[in-house]
Amino acid sequence: MFDILIKNGLICDGTGAPSYEANLGITGDRITYIGKEYGADAKAAVTVIDAASKVITPGFIDTHTHADLSMMIEPAMEPFVKQGVTTVITGNCGYSMAPQGDEIFYFPSTNQTFQELAGADPADQMPLLYPREKAQTAFETLYGVKPDWRTFGEYSKRCDSMALGCNAAPLVGYSAVRTAVMGQDCLREATEEELVQLETLVRDAMEDGAFGLSTGSDPAYLPGPFATDGEVHRMVKIAAAYGGIFASHTANYDAEGKVDRMGGYAKMLRQAADTGVKVHVSHVHVMNMAEDAEGAAEAARKTLSYFDEARERGVDLTCDVIPSPACCNFTLTSFGFYLKPLVLIAGGQKALARLWQTDASFREQLREMLADGKFPAFDIEAEDNLLPELCVLKHKNPVYVGKFITQCAEIMGKAPFDAMLELFVEDTDMVADFIAPVLGESVDIFCQCDYAMPCSDGFGYAKETNLTGKDEFPAYPNSMNIGLMPRYLTRYGKDDFEQAVRRASGFPAQRFGIRDRGVLKEGYYADLVVLDRENLHSFDEEENPLQDPCGIDYVFVNGKATLTPDGLTGAGTGRMLRK
Repeated sequence: MFDILIKNGLICDGTGAPSYEANLGITGDRITYIGKEYGADAKAAVTVIDAASKVITPGFIDTHTHADLSMMIEPAMEPFVKQGVTTVITGNCGYSMAPQGDEIFYFPSTNQTFQELAGADPADQMPLLYPREKAQTAFETLYGVKPDWRTFGEYSKRCDSMALGCNAAPLVGYSAVRTAVMGQDCLREATEEELVQLETLVRDAMEDGAFGLSTGSDPAYLPGPFATDGEVHRMVKIAAAYGGIFASHTANYDAEGKVDRMGGYAKMLRQAADTGVKVHVSHVHVMNMAEDAEGAAEAARKTLSYFDEARERGVDLTCDVIPSPACCNFTLTSFGFYLKPLVLIAGGQKALARLWQTDASFREQLREMLADGKFPAFDIEAEDNLLPELCVLKHKNPVYVGKFITQCAEIMGKAPFDAMLELFVEDTDMVADFIAPVLGESVDIFCQCDYAMPCSDGFGYAKETNLTGKDEFPAYPNSMNIGLMPRYLTRYGKDDFEQAVRRASGFPAQRFGIRDRGVLKEGYYADLVVLDRENLHSFDEEENPLQDPCGIDYVFVNGKATLTPDGLTGAGTGRMLRK
């Protein structure tokens, strides 16, 4: 007897094999039948779904997310489920919610209220390190969750108790490990005694089911950049010993602050050398490697050539890609998000524009603060400056639209910091972000690579959520967080739909070691999607990109429907997975 029978569908099984017509039966949380003759079991099925003219695929796997916190606050994981994602990889970029130490609470949050309650420096563009006691109180006050776990295992058990919309396969973030051991003094090299403790925590996390180790090597991803190659190598060896993967947000800059993405890849390969670990490069892109479409496409080919050479030398390497030129974490309606430190100092966006325009002493004050290192995100000489990567998307002066802020500065003949504020004064409704239309062809090149997988770099918050909690500098989930899979399948599945499905399901399941998922096969978990390929659509390129995608009819997670044509069911059958 089947609990659910899906009949007359086109089975696209996630292996890349040709699709075929068949019926699929589910009993409990498993697929118990795939075939054309289902006999008496069909007559006794509790629920029958006619999938004629529809495609049945495995549930999709988003290989790079930051849903570690959001799934505790909004466990329905709405944006993932609505696009057919049934498993998310969490703990990326060195960020994970565990382990946690006694001195520092390690937590990447954009919520301004949390930052204020937890005592963050207003000038910090991306605060990560908070005093434990103060941050814990702020966390519980704001989110209603007491963050009293310390170990990776304790965090996973806490997640077990939540009604998750989809499954989570966690990595252990090495920045979290570092702060747990080194506390407030984590911005330096580790001593041998500390290295032994760091190894212990990584080993404990792998024992508790982590699927691998992640790192973040960019200057802003504290304290990751302070870990030497030798230190990371010791941790990678442990992950490799457990069959785990090594995923890294690789360094984009060299020691002098110059763009050096290829150097970042080389650094990762040095850290993984001779360990036999599976290497996985996070959200590959060519931002800041070129200023036009032709250069971006060439940079993409150069990057893949470098990866190919490594693979030929025996490096077990894969990568994931955000399949859109909108390779940003957020959807913005205001440049105030990036101007946040200056907005807070001025007392609001309008006040900032007025003071910069009329008050010479205020302008000098900000320039002095810039020179003193208070605003590294706006300092063209700093390692983690953002200006070369911020593209103007909306401005009343069309001369600047589609250009990076550094390019605008050249046109204006001003220093980049001054040019940024002059742009803002001229149009306080301007928008700039990590989106560059000229990157379109480069994204296509990456996404058609055989060893690349699609990812969102997103969260589990509903699309209407203002992630900062403040109207002065709002930020919403990114467009790929909402429509990743429909965009990927429609754009890259035109010629070979089966292979596109494989790269979004069976391939990541195999790569990350997620057992019995990612493929439609008898005995495997019933994580699957029924979709209407003719109507599959993402709104990411339209004026309002934050619209639910079309064409996803049913989503099943562990045998239960989490999405039907009537909407989310609230089944909450997702699980915290262990390797």
